[in-house]
Amino acid sequence: MNPENEENEEPEESDLTTDDVETDVFESGEPHSSPKSSGQRKNHRKLWVTLGIIAVALVGLSTGAWVWHEDPTFCNAFCHKPMDSYVEGYVSDDPVLLVSAHKDAGLECLDCHESNMAQQVEELGKWVSGDFQDPLAMTKAGTREFCSQSGCHDDLEAIKGQTVGYNGSARNPHDSHYEDLLECYSCHRVHRESTLYCNQCHPDITPPQTWAAAGQ
Repeated sequence: MNPENEENEEPEESDLTTDDVETDVFESGEPHSSPKSSGQRKNHRKLWVTLGIIAVALVGLSTGAWVWHEDPTFCNAFCHKPMDSYVEGYVSDDPVLLVSAHKDAGLECLDCHESNMAQQVEELGKWVSGDFQDPLAMTKAGTREFCSQSGCHDDLEAIKGQTVGYNGSARNPHDSHYEDLLECYSCHRVHRESTLYCNQCHPDITPPQTWAAAGQ
């Protein structure tokens, strides 16, 4: 064979170099993606979209749960079975219960009975273990300190002025000679019928229409 002819022959496919292959692949100026890498990118996009949807759903659920947490019906929804009577009284609009007046004023449970996550976790643990007690029995609900919180019923002198000559009596139930010994709950029972404590010694003081006299 003529050496000159060998030099002029085209290289066979098997003789192509790596550079020749790469030049052919990128001939258009853009790299070609393999089907595998393209599918991986699609899967990644689907994953991020799914995670985004889950995140939005969790935020929505958390917000909804917190809003419900503020509602009185939350109190007896799960572990607060002892709260049933309190919640039923709140929604009953019973004029005998002072909680009805608080409800009409736009107040809800947590406006008076302030709570926090640590306390709720503790109560849940006690409920699961069977060591749960009525939460209101363990608080200072109904004391002067409790009733004057957040600016509510905090002006005792103004309250005294409103009950001078109460119901035609010469006595003022809010200006008692036992003032330092009595608490608001001595008369005012928000979740059950209130009783006029003073009637034990002063039957001439007529209690409010929806109240009971002492001893009744």
